[in-house]
Amino acid sequence: MYCHARAGGNSKFLIYLRMKQFSNTCSLLLLLTVIASCNRSGDGAQPTLPDFQKRRLTAIQTLEKTPSDQIQPVRLEVRTTAEQRAGVRRIRIRGHQIISDSDYSFAGYSLGPGSPESSLTAIASDLADSYLSQAALKGVRIDSLGVSITSRRDSVPPAVRIVHPHNLFYTIYVKSPATDEELEEVRILAEQHSPAFNIASIKQVVTGDIDYGQTPKDLTFEPPCQPGLREYLKYKRAALLWRTTARQANKRRPDAVDLLAGHEQHPQLDRLHVEFDPASGARKVHIRHFNFIHDNLPLFAGGDLGPSSLEHQLGALTSCITHITEIQAASREIALDTLYITAEAIYDPRAGRPGFEDVPAWPHGIHYTAHYRSPHSYDEIVALRDAVEEVCPIYNLFISEQKIEGRIVRDDPDKYRIHPQFYYHYKD
Repeated sequence: MYCHARAGGNSKFLIYLRMKQFSNTCSLLLLLTVIASCNRSGDGAQPTLPDFQKRRLTAIQTLEKTPSDQIQPVRLEVRTTAEQRAGVRRIRIRGHQIISDSDYSFAGYSLGPGSPESSLTAIASDLADSYLSQAALKGVRIDSLGVSITSRRDSVPPAVRIVHPHNLFYTIYVKSPATDEELEEVRILAEQHSPAFNIASIKQVVTGDIDYGQTPKDLTFEPPCQPGLREYLKYKRAALLWRTTARQANKRRPDAVDLLAGHEQHPQLDRLHVEFDPASGARKVHIRHFNFIHDNLPLFAGGDLGPSSLEHQLGALTSCITHITEIQAASREIALDTLYITAEAIYDPRAGRPGFEDVPAWPHGIHYTAHYRSPHSYDEIVALRDAVEEVCPIYNLFISEQKIEGRIVRDDPDKYRIHPQFYYHYKD
């Protein structure tokens, strides 16, 4: 991380930060502490969320006044690579990087969150961002803001297995002098204007293709080289067989945890939670014991301290496709020497303007390419890709219509957060 600050004539500070990788709690707290000190006014007052609301409102108004011919669509691009011997998914989004990984029971190292929880938290992050924007436009003061999200259990078991997160429920924790009616009105507007919310709640079209190259059937490794992805998939297969046996013995933990059961009588702690940092306007993203930053470009009064929630959601799609490819390849005993997924989508800020009424106000034109290098035939790789699409949770989340419910809670979000160390140890 590189940081440069200089004092201006009015005792305000300008800060420039460049981050290549940013995911641990200490670095997160250090970054936000530096931002707070650099944004502190001359009288020593700490910046507040209403201060950022004013900056956000100015950015929105500036964008609204900008002629449509001076605005270009934003192309979102991500790439996720299955790292050779570890199988860890490395998500690259412009200059930012996020690690996604499995737990120990699935031949992972628990180095990062899984794709489904990342995708849901990206929805929560975008809802928080949209809520603050809509509150600014309505003149509703927000003193603190946090959003949690969960996937609830089915009250009635479905006749057909649902592979993607569903029955989604979010809670907006807010402190504000506004009335309950005003806060609820802003919540409805936030849903309507949140791109990530609409990607999940409205059925999307996702296209894909294959980049295939054949590798030798037998590979030899001379020191200091080590066996790569082929070797990892053997461990993945062993883990898959173990999990299948455990599932058949009814020892598998339920996929969906209802964090809202008995919430009114006994508040439940949130494992997927997002909160605004008042100094920077960035969102602090908490997924179990993992911590990230979501931020916007300067166009939206952001500082580009981390990927946007939309970029992370697209990254969760590529990460999920990568992981399910590993699982299906292990199940089918298909050797892979290289695996990475690239994806792109278009987000157009002009959506809804005259001449752009039919343009979706969320990322669209979603397309991914699966890059394989394998000794197996192209037909086997096509069958592998088709099997992945059939069961990939986030792919199916995108192409299915979801019902997402929410509520407002007037309270401090910290009361409902799980401490980062609480879930650090592995639980079967």
